[in-house]
Amino acid sequence: MSKVIDMVEEHITKAVAELGYEIIEITYKKYLGDMNLTIFIDKDGGVDLNGCELVHRTIDPILDEIDPTSGEKYILNVSSPGIDRPLKVERDYKRNLDKEVNVSLFEKVGDLKKFVAVLKGYDLQKGLIDLDYNGKEINLDIKNIALIKPEIKF
Repeated sequence: MSKVIDMVEEHITKAVAELGYEIIEITYKKYLGDMNLTIFIDKDGGVDLNGCELVHRTIDPILDEIDPTSGEKYILNVSSPGIDRPLKVERDYKRNLDKEVNVSLFEKVGDLKKFVAVLKGYDLQKGLIDLDYNGKEINLDIKNIALIKPEIKF
């Protein structure tokens, strides 16, 4: 992680948690010519615009005080990661147990590289994911997963 992201995470995590939200991801990158610091939050039941505004108002003075960018200008964004966000934290995996997920691998397993399967289990400590692909059990090393996210059907 970058120094900016590490510093931001260290100083706002407690305040965000006290509001009942979890930080899912923090990014700091250039977008449309400006540096953007984006805080992705979530909580049980989801996140609405009011929640994003509340977190923004709460962390803005903290960020002003710690000045993570050493005076460099940036735009602060607080956002929900969305329903199709990649699975990153244990809560994401738990929420998607026994549901279909889109999986993209770095290296093929058998003849599979990109596929949809049912998430049957996970052990993030050991880095293992268990899937059901058309009735066949597949065990994957999480290091081989380029992307795993919920399968969204309309």
